Amino acid sequence: MSARLRVSVLLTTRNGAALLGETLASVLAQSFADFEVVVVDDASTDATPALLAAIRDPRVRVLRTPRRLGVAAARNFGLPACRGAYIAAQDHDDISRPGRLAAQAAWLDRHSATVLVGSRVLISEAGRLRPTDHLPGATPALMRWMLHVDNPLTWSSVMLRADAVRSLERFMRREWEPADDFDLYHRLLALGDIDRLDDELCIYRWHGANASHTLADRMLAAAGGVLARAYRPFFGDAAEAAAGLVVRHLSERRPAPDAATLAALGRVLERVLAGFLETTAADHASRSLIEAHAARAWWLATRAAMRAGSPTALARWRAATFRGAFRPGPGDVAASLAVGALRAMRGAASRSARGSAPGPRKGPRGPLIPFF
Repeated sequence: MSARLRVSVLLTTRNGAALLGETLASVLAQSFADFEVVVVDDASTDATPALLAAIRDPRVRVLRTPRRLGVAAARNFGLPACRGAYIAAQDHDDISRPGRLAAQAAWLDRHSATVLVGSRVLISEAGRLRPTDHLPGATPALMRWMLHVDNPLTWSSVMLRADAVRSLERFMRREWEPADDFDLYHRLLALGDIDRLDDELCIYRWHGANASHTLADRMLAAAGGVLARAYRPFFGDAAEAAAGLVVRHLSERRPAPDAATLAALGRVLERVLAGFLETTAADHASRSLIEAHAARAWWLATRAAMRAGSPTALARWRAATFRGAFRPGPGDVAASLAVGALRAMRGAASRSARGSAPGPRKGPRGPLIPFF
């Protein structure tokens, strides 16, 4: 190994024995050689300590917290032990593909202005792999914009420049848990660029113990707080309400329950886009990408409302001034109208049979996975 390691993989675990072995094997099988793995066992009570004690690989160093700290504090506990110039984040239940560390370290070597680089990911659910609908070609300017409307990064896909992280007052902030990673990304924007590689270098394992399942309401509230901080220059005292709309209907993809909510979301997205472009330096090409992304986000929110039983939401989409930057396919529009009309008819029939008035519609809750 070199005098200073290139990469420290920081892995925290709490009762992760069921998946931790496969996760560690994926890290140790990297094509890249100059790295260490710092494992923080957050006072596990299952077989995790025994599993870690059996590891004889000199690249792995295990730290055990004196008591349960929680995810953010466990990450802070492990940071001082990381000796690498770069820090690769790793959750105990995700998989790093073999070329991950090599690709991200090379990227940071070549791009001195970049403080964080992530990648696209694959999602493993019920034994099957599927891609996200992340679009390729995310430039630093586009990533900066995306962080204003969603979380476009998966923690286990992230590599950080250690010097940048250590220049912050704190690494992870417990008050923003379980959106402490989202808070970190926003603070890092003040220090440099955030990039995302097009290669799918991480496999995100979607299961019932994910924080997105078990801490969904807390995650939404914390993410909304982070966005509200970014929105305050655009909305003032209304920043929290605006951020709440974006988190619910863009990040979590809950269909807007009525026309008024969808219209409010459109106004918020339009204002955020205008304010962002006014305050952020972006060349013509980057501006075009950002406008197209905003228009696509607006279409996805409109489509969700249509398919939940509000086909008339299409009129709201057409009213947006920025929608022309993205054109949904005619088939997508037609299918969304048809599904929405069918659900609206079924809902009307059901209410008629019950003799009840219309109530708010609740769409299916999807995984809290970034979708841009």
